[in-house]
Amino acid sequence: MRQPIEEEPFVLSDGPPLSVREALAKREAYALAEAQPESFAAPGARTPIERVDRSRLVPVVHATIADHPTLLLVDTGAYDHILHGWFVHVLQEGEAATKSEAVVDHAARSVSVERWSSLSFAIDGWSPLAPIKPAVLGDENLGPRAIGIGGILSPQRLATAGRAVALDFPANEMAEVSEAAATARLGAHGSFLGVATSCDGAHYVLAATVEGKPAQLIVDTGSFTTDLKASSSPGRALAGRSSIAREIYTVGGPVETRVLSDAELKAGQLSTKLDVRVVSDRTRASRCPHDGVLGMDVLRACVLVMDASRMRIACG
Repeated sequence: MRQPIEEEPFVLSDGPPLSVREALAKREAYALAEAQPESFAAPGARTPIERVDRSRLVPVVHATIADHPTLLLVDTGAYDHILHGWFVHVLQEGEAATKSEAVVDHAARSVSVERWSSLSFAIDGWSPLAPIKPAVLGDENLGPRAIGIGGILSPQRLATAGRAVALDFPANEMAEVSEAAATARLGAHGSFLGVATSCDGAHYVLAATVEGKPAQLIVDTGSFTTDLKASSSPGRALAGRSSIAREIYTVGGPVETRVLSDAELKAGQLSTKLDVRVVSDRTRASRCPHDGVLGMDVLRACVLVMDASRMRIACG
């Protein structure tokens, strides 16, 4: 029996959404900042990252799927490229696979997805890409459609032999980089969080502590917030200090969380305090054991450089 593939969440923040028309207009007007050191320059692929909500925690890039322009959420927590059902309906081409497969959402619930037929795939400013056979989600979470996000990009899938992919959030850029360029980008930031290792070929896990409790966190740019699973060891130890129940939406629908206010998080040279969510989840054996995720509340000020085996992170 095929084991479910783990998928991390997409959750929208409050605030007015950016319309599709406004987002696509920015596509033509965008120009990269010229004040970068020469060592940052990537001779190959590069594309701007936009933030499409008020909190600047939703990173997207412009892409074209089967000749239709759209926005894709940049999600290092995603095991593969994924399209939302509403966008596939707009395409009106391709056929669903005869068999569905399962992904596991942020609360460890199994969610059925369809594997679609081959569709042409391009990212603005990026090297030519092979057609994709994306997984297609239902539309339990209506937030992506409101903003015009047609799917989810797994940026680690873009890495090639000898070249890594850098997500440079301070520079608002995703680029294919050499080792020298990667070192320059990382070295320009003061706090090195360490090396997150690829545990299953799709997810990267970083060692950290939350309130002094050791935690293995998946690096997840698709999650607004850093959180702990309620079933994890640190989650169980700290849940009693949490308060304020609130629902968030994941690919499987709503899930209840509680907030651990002003919690101290340490990872490598970084030490910060932030609100950490404790997510109600189902206990499930995992191919990639972890206690929670490191989200965009921390990563928005960071550079992430990833290849098939590891991710290096430095934050300003």
